[in-house]
Amino acid sequence: MNILVTGGAGYIGSHMVRMLALSGHHVVVLDSMEFGHTQAIPSSVVFLHGGVGDKTIIDDIFTKEKIDAVIHFAGYISVEESVRDPKKYFHNNLISPITLLEAMVAHHVDKLIFSSTAAVYGNPTEVPIPEDHPKDPTSPYGLSKWCFELYLSLFDRQKDIRSISLRYFNASGASLDGKFGEAHAPETHIIPLGIRAAVENKQFFLFGDDYPTRDGSCVRDYIHVEDLCTAHVLALEALAHGHGSDIYNVGTGIGITNKEVIEQIKEETGIDFPIAIKERRAGDPAELIADPTKIKQEFGWTPKYSDIKTIVKTAWKWHQTHPNGYAD
Repeated sequence: MNILVTGGAGYIGSHMVRMLALSGHHVVVLDSMEFGHTQAIPSSVVFLHGGVGDKTIIDDIFTKEKIDAVIHFAGYISVEESVRDPKKYFHNNLISPITLLEAMVAHHVDKLIFSSTAAVYGNPTEVPIPEDHPKDPTSPYGLSKWCFELYLSLFDRQKDIRSISLRYFNASGASLDGKFGEAHAPETHIIPLGIRAAVENKQFFLFGDDYPTRDGSCVRDYIHVEDLCTAHVLALEALAHGHGSDIYNVGTGIGITNKEVIEQIKEETGIDFPIAIKERRAGDPAELIADPTKIKQEFGWTPKYSDIKTIVKTAWKWHQTHPNGYAD
C-alpha cells in the first residue's frame, strides 16, 4: 500500500515508518519537525516538511503519491502543557487534522489509523479499563483526542471514511538494536528522564507520592514501542480487508508504579541516583491500566517486549549510545 504517516519523524511515528518500509509498503512522511528527527526515518521513504492543516501540501501528497491509507500520529502530547495552553492543543489535535480528513474525502482515501490515548478515560472507575468505560478526560490533551475520535465517527457516518482509533497507554522503550529511541525536547516521560538522572547522577523529580496506589505513586500500563507499532499494522490490515470503524486499547493490562519504574532504571544502570518528591502534576490520573482483551481477541495481537525490564533495557541501550539524542 501507499501509506501517508503524519508525524512520521517522531518517536512512535518513526518506528512505525521503519516497520512499514521493511514490510514493502511505499511510505510518505509528513512532519512539522517541531519534535521530529530526520535521522530516525529511512532514506527510502518520501519525506515532506509540513503540517496536517496545510491543505496545499496535503492535496499535493494525495495527488502525487496515490495514497491508499493514512496513519495519523501528528499531535501534541504533553498533559501538563495542555492544562496551561488548551487552545494550542485543540487547534493542533482537533482543528488542523480536519483538513486531513477533508482531503481524504476529496481524494477517495477511506482508511485511517488514529493515534489516540488512554487519557480520554480520565480517572477510571473501573480498572483494568475497557473501551466502553465512560470518558471523562482530566486534561485538555485527553479531551482533544476524544473529540477527534468523535469527529472520526461523524466522518464514518457521513463520508464513509473507516478509521481505527488506538488508545495508547504508556508508549516506551527503544528499538531492540538500540539504534532508535525516545528523544523529546523538552522531555516529559519518566523512563528517559530517569535514565538522564542516572547518567548525570542528578535528582529525579517524582511528581506525587500521595496517590491512592500501592506505594503512593502513579500507576501506568507500559507498552513497548515495537509492540505498539505491530498493533497498528494489524489494524491497518483489518481496514484493508473491510473492517469497520472501531476503537481498541493498546496496553498490557499490567500496572507499574512510578517508583517501580525508577527502581528498574536503577537496577539496569547500576546507579542509585537521588529522588526528590514534588507536588502532583495537573491532569495526572492516579491509575491507568488497559483491558486489552478486545485487540487480543479480534486481531490476535500479543505484546512481546512490554515487560518493564525489557522496556528499560532497550531504552538504556539507546541512551548509552545516544546521550544527546539524535544530535549524536
